[in-house]
Formats: sequence, C-alpha cells, structure tokens
Amino acid sequence: MGKKDDPKLMQEWFKLVQEKNALVRYESELMIFARELELEDRQRRGWLWKTEKELTREKQILNEMLEVVEQRDSLVALLEEQRLREKEEDKDLEGVMLSKGFNLNWV
Repeated sequence: MGKKDDPKLMQEWFKLVQEKNALVRYESELMIFARELELEDRQRRGWLWKTEKELTREKQILNEMLEVVEQRDSLVALLEEQRLREKEEDKDLEGVMLSKGFNLNWV
C-alpha cells in the first residue's frame, strides 16, 4: 500500500483540514467583531459630536447612526450565514470521512 493510501495519514490529513477550517473561521469571526467595535466607536463619537454641533447637523448625525446600525445588522447576518455554511461544510467533510471508513474522534 502506498503512503498516499495509508489510513492513518488520511485520518491525520482530515484532522488537519478540520483544524485549519476552524482557525480560518475563527479569524473571520474576529475580523467581523473588530469591524463591529469600529462601528460602535463611530457610533459613540457620533453622539458626542451631536452635542457639540448645531441643531442643523442633527439630521445628518441621525442618518449616520442609522447607517452604522444597518451595517452592524449586516455583519450579524453575515456571521450567521457564515456559521450555517460552515456547519454544512463540516457535515460534508464528516460524510466523506465516514464513507472512507474513518472515525470521527476529533480531539
């Protein structure tokens, strides 16, 4: 049996693929959370700005706040879509592993 057909190597390879996928997902979540923090900071500054500016700027500030809230909602929706897609990817990978006779003992 060649090395590429070695079940232990295949098991290790699948495990490494799963770990890599988990790290990539974690990095993506961190980037989304960082963007959310930026938007929160922008929102806080907007409220401070509002108290320092004339009433004529109030409408502009409120519009900016609505835009920030919409962007944050989009990030939450993106994160949820991403998690659902990743769950499906995990199921697919597990299906491949099971079809090849590998166990699913992830450590």
